[in-house]
Amino acid sequence: MDIKENRSYFDSLEDDIGKLIQDIDPSDKQLVYRKAKKDLRKAFERRQSQFFYFRKGRMGLEESNDSVLIKVGSKKRGHLATYKGDWVRVCWISTYGFSMECAVQRVKAPKSVESSLIPADGLSSAEFTTDIALRYPRNRVLVDGKPMIRGIKNKWVSATPTDAALKNLEKDEIPDGVSYYKQIEQPGNGDLYLEEYHKCVGHWIKVHASREELTSGKLDWIPVGGRVYANRGGDIPAGWNVRTADGWKLEG
Repeated sequence: MDIKENRSYFDSLEDDIGKLIQDIDPSDKQLVYRKAKKDLRKAFERRQSQFFYFRKGRMGLEESNDSVLIKVGSKKRGHLATYKGDWVRVCWISTYGFSMECAVQRVKAPKSVESSLIPADGLSSAEFTTDIALRYPRNRVLVDGKPMIRGIKNKWVSATPTDAALKNLEKDEIPDGVSYYKQIEQPGNGDLYLEEYHKCVGHWIKVHASREELTSGKLDWIPVGGRVYANRGGDIPAGWNVRTADGWKLEG
């Protein structure tokens, strides 16, 4: 794949900082995680890296500890303008409100690395080859602007369920644990709101429901263990309800 200037690619450099980034695990004990973050910052500082604030979600960075490689173009403006013509590593170090603090390090990308880089900011259908699909490091990707997800059989499928699938009238390949927000038009005024669904035990569950939907049996198809957040009804407070063998039970 030809390298494009100012485009973000997943960081695959196997240098000392790359290893520190790969070794960070947010699920570690806080003491261990904080030390790993501190060691990473010090490593960037020793290499005279610069630290800048960017709006969240830029450059293909989705969450803290994400890192990308960028070949900075000759007409680049903004924080990266001083790196024109160079490869840089941009790593999301910490978060402040709607901003992300990023370390920017000038790096060298050998031709062997360049030839294997994968774009981190979405691909065209032509770029999303079989090889790229197999090596893609995340479980979600934008292809031609449309979200795709690594499905149950490890094949890439549309991340947008059909209306029939949301009603559990047909099966899809979207794996359990995925949430989906369907845009709904409010009757009467035409305002739009988002209706949340969650995939559980092969079924799509509407996360927020009315008390009437629970008590009328409309949601009795949900398997035992499924959770739904029901609105307040009479003397019954709003809260999470769990499907049991004996019916719906309010948690807590």
